Amino acid sequence: MKLNSYYSMSLLKLLFIFGFSLNIVFLQGCSFLAPYTVPLTQGTIIKQENVDLLQAGLTKGQVQELLGPVFGENMFNPKHWKYVFYTTDTEFHPDAISHLIVQFDRDGYLEHWKVYDRRVELN
Repeated sequence: MKLNSYYSMSLLKLLFIFGFSLNIVFLQGCSFLAPYTVPLTQGTIIKQENVDLLQAGLTKGQVQELLGPVFGENMFNPKHWKYVFYTTDTEFHPDAISHLIVQFDRDGYLEHWKVYDRRVELN
């Protein structure tokens, strides 16, 4: 009888060590996997063709129809609009303009605009 209980205790210890080792292997395996990160996209996608259609004298409504909704309208200077586009996905609209500033005169007509080459970075 004593011999049988000795084998069962050995078997329990062996199963415990095996189970513990198996858990460690599985937990180590999880550390090699990178979590999925959702691509972040913000702003208005503006193509160069739309910017080429801009001309001095267009109204705010016409500019908004060409370029889309304004991303950064300054409430203290409503004549100054900023169009910003940012994405973490390098394959999503790589030809999109990332930073465009549009300036209107006091009557609300397009005065000038400037495309910036720098990429917009989010902190």
